[in-house]
Amino acid sequence: MDTTSLLVHPQTEKILLDQAREGQERAFAQLVEAHSERAIALAWRLVGHREDAEEIAQEAFLRLYHALATFRGESSVATWLYRTVSRLAIDHLRREQMTKRLFFFRSSAPSARPDPLETAADPSTNSPLDRLLAKEVANRMQLVLNQLPPQQKAVFVLRHLEELSLKEIAETLNLEEGTVKAHLHRAVGRFRKEYCKAKGRS
Repeated sequence: MDTTSLLVHPQTEKILLDQAREGQERAFAQLVEAHSERAIALAWRLVGHREDAEEIAQEAFLRLYHALATFRGESSVATWLYRTVSRLAIDHLRREQMTKRLFFFRSSAPSARPDPLETAADPSTNSPLDRLLAKEVANRMQLVLNQLPPQQKAVFVLRHLEELSLKEIAETLNLEEGTVKAHLHRAVGRFRKEYCKAKGRS
């Protein structure tokens, strides 16, 4: 999926990168502004918590800032951020698993912004009942996603929610395409199983 066309024109991005390397803080701020929403949304889908997603996105932009001197445009900023955010999110989930706290201690405070999974609902659903059902499906979907191992979850999210190709996922996560296919197959199988179980409990 070509994310660059949705964010900053390649020529404009090159100019901003050159200006940022020269120390123009406003130029880097424009890059952050252009990419922050998608970076946070991706991290949120992967880790399931707004505060953690914002921290991951912030770390990704910090790494981009420190990498400016060596960033020569072999990939777009969007692609670089996809790769960095995905890997940081996987590391975060693995740390959570190691401390046996994965998704068990979520903040009960309501977020000021809607969950991106909920905003993905069909905009044509207008009735209160349709919106309620869409929210229930989104909540169930997030619950099931939270049960997947970190790498399987990342592959599933990048393929089915971010709509990246298998090749793009392989490049993003630094995996062989065959490995991506295997992770996706396991994730889809587990997702279907857990989703059916969750549906049966509802």
